[in-house]
Amino acid sequence: MKDQIVYGLVTVTDKGQISIPVNIRRELNLDSGDKLFIIKRKDGAGFVFIKLEMIDKLMGKIRTDEDFFNKLQ
Repeated sequence: MKDQIVYGLVTVTDKGQISIPVNIRRELNLDSGDKLFIIKRKDGAGFVFIKLEMIDKLMGKIRTDEDFFNKLQ
């Protein structure tokens, strides 16, 4: 299922909550209490969830890669 693109449909509740489909929770190894970083898409089409531990890895890379900001230009 690693190549799967569509995982189902979710509905936003009146409290602004959604349930993440079980198949993507299993594939991404998401557990109750996991933190997700939310980034709004530039085109306004929606947003992206990223596991907080992956953001931590990115921050670690930024801290240790002397050439990181040169690569952004």
